[in-house]
Amino acid sequence: MRIVDRKTFLTLPAGTIYCKGVQWAFDGICIKDDSMENDWIYLDPAWPSAHDSGEAIDLLEKSLETGSSFACEDAFGRDGCFDEENVFLISEKDDLKALRSHIDRALGQ
Repeated sequence: MRIVDRKTFLTLPAGTIYCKGVQWAFDGICIKDDSMENDWIYLDPAWPSAHDSGEAIDLLEKSLETGSSFACEDAFGRDGCFDEENVFLISEKDDLKALRSHIDRALGQ
């Protein structure tokens, strides 16, 4: 893994797996898509697929109460935070191979 600043992050290609944060506390794993002038498009796979935030919260609450499942987000959205103080934890090839190994194990392969 490596840490980059916002300016460097915006130059990274679509498909980059990262965690955004501040020194040294990071949010969950996201997938970067295209960069824009001072922003980017991303996917948060740890969020429910829903039409809006209200529906997403309803899905989360229902799951907690009943144990029901929900689909993970599959739509990309804009980051839109513009915080120059953010740093980015970038997963590199060996990190991604290790993550894939964990995912394969979880899938029973």
